[in-house]
Amino acid sequence: MNSKQLKLVALLLGVAVLLYLPRLFRDDGAGGSLEVTDGFRFALADPPTRIDIIQIVEGDTIRLDQSATGWTVDGYRADAAKVEDLIGVLTSLTSDIQVARNPSNHAAMQVDASSGRRVEVYTEAGGPIAFRLGTRDLAAGGYFVRLPDADAVFRLDGPAGGYLSRDRDGWRVRIMAQVDTSAVRDLVLTRGDREVVVRRDDAGWMIGDAPADSSAVMGILRMLPSLSASGFPTDEAMAAADFSDPTAAFDVFAEDEGDVTGRRLVLSLRFIEDADAGDWLVRDADGAVVRLAEFNVNRLLPERLIPDS
Repeated sequence: MNSKQLKLVALLLGVAVLLYLPRLFRDDGAGGSLEVTDGFRFALADPPTRIDIIQIVEGDTIRLDQSATGWTVDGYRADAAKVEDLIGVLTSLTSDIQVARNPSNHAAMQVDASSGRRVEVYTEAGGPIAFRLGTRDLAAGGYFVRLPDADAVFRLDGPAGGYLSRDRDGWRVRIMAQVDTSAVRDLVLTRGDREVVVRRDDAGWMIGDAPADSSAVMGILRMLPSLSASGFPTDEAMAAADFSDPTAAFDVFAEDEGDVTGRRLVLSLRFIEDADAGDWLVRDADGAVVRLAEFNVNRLLPERLIPDS
């Protein structure tokens, strides 16, 4: 066999391999081979129009709304940074990794009409623009996705699947306070009928004419730049909570030369102990209610700073 014939044989073998590879690597587990499609494409206009609403429907609906005052999730204040991260990936979701095309696989992958999540995006131009997000691909990572009215299922890599798997509380703001402690002048701590005012002056932190326990005060101040909730109460716990007579209170005042008192209120929290849950319900001045671990409540309201009466 001469060199020209060898080249022809090699060429024919190469073509045969290329024709066989799709059958080898694109088997959907149900027999037959997957057809090559245009892939999963969920891309908004370029440049993207403003996104007003994102709905994640899985039995219940999680609804993210944008308004003039920012993002909310089911009426609660949402963490804007988390929403912006989601929008950053939603504007152009693509995948060419096709994993199934037979509708009989949809239920197992949770991309059928009765399982998984339906993600709906509404922009200023209208909507919804939607796709189905299924379960996680445990073997290869990523999540299964399918466009409405399409049989083909793709694997979507990247952070979008994880973002869209959050529950409602996962979208809410956990930061309760971000106080600049350099300007803090007074701390007013209350437990039951006991109250103490811790004031900063030239001599340091004082309670009346006596120095305050410096380590206890420093423990409070270390929490104020980023005080975070441990969780959120259920609607039932919210309805039962009566903050008209709280168990404890915590107020922080900062210096303010423009006020006649020389100070202004920068943080005001009211506490109700939830003995059954082992933590506390805390309401801020705006009416937002969160859960705070008992350990952190005891750091904010240390018994050694509040004398027994």
